[in-house]
Amino acid sequence: MRTRRYYNTEIHAKWLELARAVDRLVERIAYPDDFGVLPGSSMAGDDRRLHPYEISQAVRHLINATVDQLHGIKTLAVDAQIQHLAVGPTLARAALENTATALWMLGPAKREVRLERVLRWHIRNYQDEHRTVGHLVGPAAQNNIEAVLATARQLGGDPEKVGRGYGITTPIDGSMEYTRMDVRFMWSVASGFAHGRPWVYQGLLQRQALQVKDGSKSVRLAPRTDIAIWLPLQALHLLGELLRLREKRAGYPESPMPTAGPSLASF
Repeated sequence: MRTRRYYNTEIHAKWLELARAVDRLVERIAYPDDFGVLPGSSMAGDDRRLHPYEISQAVRHLINATVDQLHGIKTLAVDAQIQHLAVGPTLARAALENTATALWMLGPAKREVRLERVLRWHIRNYQDEHRTVGHLVGPAAQNNIEAVLATARQLGGDPEKVGRGYGITTPIDGSMEYTRMDVRFMWSVASGFAHGRPWVYQGLLQRQALQVKDGSKSVRLAPRTDIAIWLPLQALHLLGELLRLREKRAGYPESPMPTAGPSLASF
């Protein structure tokens, strides 16, 4: 890691823009009366059908998680002025994944598809819980799975499909039906950083060849300021699209859909 230095005033301005937006979002998620659902809205209808697995609560949970991850990036990059090789992209990956999952659940125009996807999300949660801490919680996770499947049957859905949950890339790819952003590409780049893949470290970081005393060669890697801001900013833009759709589904006045975030070539 290294202390961040801005080599480009536009990048500096973008970091400050991101910081202001994230701080405002932190205030919003701390306010219990924000993210309401108006009676008569499509989200209110979804919630009635899904109880106790309300879509509004699932989406709110994912928004909270996304804001937490973006705030982590902001705290390091703007407040502490520290930039790591992969911490920012790794947190951006999680933010993109959470936002994409909420968009995948909330995006479909057909109610039955929205309800099914919310139930699949809950199933995936309980499946992961059972695999990870099942030996600690006993039958609780399995009992919750059965309760979700009972709700799926009550709604006239396909319990077998719901019971399979979903693969990790399903909402990543599925979310792109509701945005002009290339979510799969951004998530894949961020995943390369998260998993320490040489292709992304060697290809998207600054490289300096070093001559070591024993005569061998080595490479020093350092963050690129344009890449460092790109992924967090894309995650923030995708969250903005989700929030606009959420307001529409919750019965609030519709806002125009924003354009896709800046590309790598923007800096």
